[in-house]
Amino acid sequence: MSLYNRLVKEKDRLGEKALRNPRTRQELLDRKRWERVYTILTRRYEYGITDALDAMKKADHLDEVASVRRF
Repeated sequence: MSLYNRLVKEKDRLGEKALRNPRTRQELLDRKRWERVYTILTRRYEYGITDALDAMKKADHLDEVASVRRF
């Protein structure tokens, strides 16, 4: 299995238990590990960039439609 696939698998595994507001030591460790894996994926492999670009394109399109409807 490639490093990329292992990172995605680890991100998915940690994503199920990593909390946004950790309270215990273990929750904090899980959150930090998830953030580290996600940072590696986004910086090295541009993981999720297509979803972000699609969202921006959709927002631009909706803004354009809204501006046309005002006139």
